[in-house]
Amino acid sequence: MSEKSPTRARLHPAAVTALALAGVCIAGAVGWLVWLLAQPVDPNAEASQRLVQWQEVFERYRAANGSLPDMPFGGYCLGDGFPVGTGGTTNCRDYESTTYYTEEASAPLMDALASVAELPRGATTPVRGTVGPYALYDEAGVRLLTAENGTCEAPAVEVWRDGGGLFVCQILLER
Repeated sequence: MSEKSPTRARLHPAAVTALALAGVCIAGAVGWLVWLLAQPVDPNAEASQRLVQWQEVFERYRAANGSLPDMPFGGYCLGDGFPVGTGGTTNCRDYESTTYYTEEASAPLMDALASVAELPRGATTPVRGTVGPYALYDEAGVRLLTAENGTCEAPAVEVWRDGGGLFVCQILLER
């Protein structure tokens, strides 16, 4: 009795070529994704985009309630995740100075805004001891402010600079 040796299935040359091309495409896609994720994020563009997100939340509140949230004149942190600074509290604006606002004192504003939309998360990259975003309620309206390094990215406009690279940029919401 002779035993037949098992035969191996053979792939057609076109199938081998197709598999090789698929492997190259997958490797290329993975390489592109790694490259894309490794690109540096522009902190100025990110800070201005965060102000735009907050502007949208404030305008949604205005549309639902007929006006912007009613808060006393003063400053308020927008969001969470601010660094611990002066007083051992989580602060925005000049977080390690005497001109800071606390995340805790900003809770009533955050609660009002959270009633109409999911709030943007997190603080922006600090610049020379200043971190945003934050809001300043005054007679002009509600100033949405953030710190940027070297220039303000549109649609935010410059309202102050320290001469050393810190630019305070704003989007103004009129009442």
